[in-house]
Amino acid sequence: MGENRTFCRIKRFFCKVSRNCQSNISVMAETINDELLVEQFSQSNESAFESIIELYSADVAALANRLLGWPSDVEDITQEIFLAAFLGLKKFRHDCSLRTWLFTITINKCRSYKYKRMLRLRRPPQDKDKIPMPSGKGAHSELMKAETFEHIRNAVAALPAKYREAVVLKYLQELPTEQISRILGISQNTLQVRLSRARERLKQTLTELMGK
Repeated sequence: MGENRTFCRIKRFFCKVSRNCQSNISVMAETINDELLVEQFSQSNESAFESIIELYSADVAALANRLLGWPSDVEDITQEIFLAAFLGLKKFRHDCSLRTWLFTITINKCRSYKYKRMLRLRRPPQDKDKIPMPSGKGAHSELMKAETFEHIRNAVAALPAKYREAVVLKYLQELPTEQISRILGISQNTLQVRLSRARERLKQTLTELMGK
């Protein structure tokens, strides 16, 4: 019951943030630092958590979307991620940035989400996921770009989780190697091995897909 009430509070935070989406987040980031927000939250100032959601929800949702590849699920899992953050924030020890800590939760939640739902990496396309068919001047070029993007997305989605996570964090989120290693809980050498193997798999998969 307690966790359900907390989840409802998280949903209210998201609704409030959505209503205030016109606020200047970049200014907020300059004026409110992570340590202050965590300190305010530990003193039962819940508006501090609203600020955390406003600052980081877009980054967290983007990462979850790229890891899962199912846009319809992103909002729900993003709220679950921030629920976990809400419940664990008082234990945050500042041994990494708040963004890195949230990304670590995101990785773990996405792993758990996929395992529990036993989602398949390759799924039949749904109407809402179909690429719109361009028409008019330059239509063929746009269609080729859309097909190429779809090939790449499918190739990344087909990677084993440990490779897909490394690729998404490195090449899509564009995070530094040290931060990725911390998020995944692996050494930088191990990360480089995973990236190398992922590139080889992507090269092979894309060659097969593009050759069809």
